[in-house]
Amino acid sequence: MGKKGKSLSESLVAGGISGMIARTCIAPIERIKILYQIQKGSPQGVSYFALAPRIVREEGFFSMWKGNSAAVIRVIPYNAIQFASYEIYKDNFKSPNLSTAAVSLLSGSCAGVTAVGCTYPLDTVRARMALQLEGTSATAYKGVGDALVTILREEGVHALYRGMSATMMGVAPYAGLKFGTYEIMKKAMRDVMGVEEQDLPAYLRIAAGSSAGLFALTFIYPFDVIRRRYQTHRGNQPKYPSVWAAFSTILREEGVTRGLYRGLSLNYIKTLPNVAIYMSLYDVIKLHVFKS
Repeated sequence: MGKKGKSLSESLVAGGISGMIARTCIAPIERIKILYQIQKGSPQGVSYFALAPRIVREEGFFSMWKGNSAAVIRVIPYNAIQFASYEIYKDNFKSPNLSTAAVSLLSGSCAGVTAVGCTYPLDTVRARMALQLEGTSATAYKGVGDALVTILREEGVHALYRGMSATMMGVAPYAGLKFGTYEIMKKAMRDVMGVEEQDLPAYLRIAAGSSAGLFALTFIYPFDVIRRRYQTHRGNQPKYPSVWAAFSTILREEGVTRGLYRGLSLNYIKTLPNVAIYMSLYDVIKLHVFKS
């Protein structure tokens, strides 16, 4: 295997492992977030502060990880493809005319879009199965494979990609800002400490990753809400005729904080550890495990 092939395989493995660990760590928050996002923004809706103790009380502590296996099945290829394609795009976009930050931003955007395009049906299935597990959906999928086949048979291939346009609109700036900010912050920390990339302490990578994730999330969150509404809607017709129709409808009927940014604070709590873990762990695995 050549040097480039070895580097690509290392990126795939490191990305997949880091994504799996991070997703498992934040599974309880993700479960509550999905339930909260799909509620209408009325005062009668259950607050997410009340959801966690209710779930633990009624179903037990480990029920907070219910459905995590379906999520991990999607996250492993998503993160593997995202990080591997990021490295490929970064190599191809390198130019004397582009700064390191610009290359990272552009490469991150392209990597995010690539990962979404390759794994989106798995994300739709994960969202459907999450609702099924909560008893808020009439579906009876036996697993990821069964869900894919059932949706294809009953609703058509377009149902697996419903909401993908909203996701692409969100993931391109999100991934770009996430990778770009992460690289900028790491460079600033290296310059201050006077160390090389491999010598940057893990806690500073974690700080850079969490900050980059929170910064990027703030700008694209409405697209995440719209994506989830599309994915969890059953039937041959989409819930909204277009992304912009979804945006205007949610804004008109539910407002900004109760609609487009519903559950944002919970997502902050989720994103901080999630991005911090998989961004920093990816670096650690690449720089120390594979190089040892």
